[in-house]
Amino acid sequence: MGSVLRRLFLFVVVVVSNQSIGNEYQLGPGDEVEIFVFQEAELTTRAKISQAGMISMPLIGQVPLEGLTVTEAKAAIENLFADGYLVNPNVTFIVRQYRPFFIHGEVKQPGSYKYQAELTLEQAIALSGGLKDRASNSKWIILRGYPQVSFVADKQTVIMPGDVIKIEKSFF
Repeated sequence: MGSVLRRLFLFVVVVVSNQSIGNEYQLGPGDEVEIFVFQEAELTTRAKISQAGMISMPLIGQVPLEGLTVTEAKAAIENLFADGYLVNPNVTFIVRQYRPFFIHGEVKQPGSYKYQAELTLEQAIALSGGLKDRASNSKWIILRGYPQVSFVADKQTVIMPGDVIKIEKSFF
């Protein structure tokens, strides 16, 4: 199978298999990753995932990572290196810095905020200065993932990197 066709096949297989994983974190633009290839120090790569969802790596070129879990990204890179470059490659894949989350709507300081592990929606609202007087106490919407889905959240919902939080107005 040609290199380009193999990459496309791997990407499609990994993305389709991702649908069954559930809530495991998906990589996206703005995440900074580091990839180590066992006994191949010159292939070590540290990069930020581009807006196109890719990073560039030695030998294998552009690698699509958007929407993949860390486990899927590791497997995809190992498969690409195994396609004529390395015998039995062993890759370590680390997310060095997660992309920020965003909050807008009826909060005092809307904007982007650095991701913190186990941050709840209630804590994200506190980081943004709290709710404005006309803010809804229950209509909080989160946009998440690849493909992007939206859902109504409560104060205990855990925020993920790249989440877009919208705090609606209350009409009463």
